Amino acid sequence: MGNLGGTGELRPAAAGDAVAFVGMMQQLKERSGLTYRQLEQRAAERGAVLARSTLADALRRRALPRAEVVEAFIRACGGNEPEVHAWLLARQRIEDGPPMVQNLPRAQPGYRPQAQHGDRPPGQPRHGARKPHGKRRKPLLLTGAAALAALLVIVGVRLLIGDGAEPQSTAAAPLPTGEVSIRPASAPGLCVTDGRVLRAHRYRTVAVQRPCKEAVPPRTYLKVAGADRYRIQWDHPDEGTGCLVLLRDPALDGLLEPHDDCTPTGPAERFRVESAGKSVYRIRPGDGDDRCLAVQGGGGARGTVVRAERCTEADSQKFLIGPEE
Repeated sequence: MGNLGGTGELRPAAAGDAVAFVGMMQQLKERSGLTYRQLEQRAAERGAVLARSTLADALRRRALPRAEVVEAFIRACGGNEPEVHAWLLARQRIEDGPPMVQNLPRAQPGYRPQAQHGDRPPGQPRHGARKPHGKRRKPLLLTGAAALAALLVIVGVRLLIGDGAEPQSTAAAPLPTGEVSIRPASAPGLCVTDGRVLRAHRYRTVAVQRPCKEAVPPRTYLKVAGADRYRIQWDHPDEGTGCLVLLRDPALDGLLEPHDDCTPTGPAERFRVESAGKSVYRIRPGDGDDRCLAVQGGGGARGTVVRAERCTEADSQKFLIGPEE
């Protein structure tokens, strides 16, 4: 898998359609030298489900395989996190199709069309032509209608191709994956990690905020879990690996508890992560739940529970996500 993710002959970003994407998956299987049964076993060893019949069917078809199949297959072939992410991004791009803006004409680099200034009155020389000898005539003032037309044309041209200034980028930075820190935007010195709280007559390990220097272990990982979906995984040297599950029992509703089943078909939540500014995000539970993760009560104290609640514009529902420092 060393040739994946931008180097070597297999680059999923170069696949232009589903057929090319599946063709690269077929090449990858051939290069791996693994049978369908061996790939199934290797996926199971990594906590994923990849039935050999499902994979064989996916590699025979001309349609895009499901994101879960692609992820499990790349991992079974030895892919690391950046490579898995690259394959899933390429799959999503093909599924979404080409953006509409690709059909718009593109201005040549450095080219700026001249704005038109209305009709040329009879007898007036064309722009750039020499005028007859004699006293220089003052430029004619445009009539109200012509001035308005000129203004609209100039504004339209600038909106289309820019006014010569460097465009300001409004695109959000790519969401980091792998080992990360998740910090409440309202208290950036704290990190989301595990903590023990008393709920429903017993102590439970749930998501809380604590000072970042005390937040590891466990180590926190953001894992791609399909198109625009992510799992939050904790790796603890004593407790093992667990992925956050949103509890929905009445006494525990909204709390986040780690579960040791991180497989695509397991109970682990597949979160939606939405940009709310530069490196600032809202984290929503999976499909069918319109809530957002928030620091309970908006407090900045250590040990405060992180739970799902009705989405608002409150800072307590905004999180900083970045590589682990």
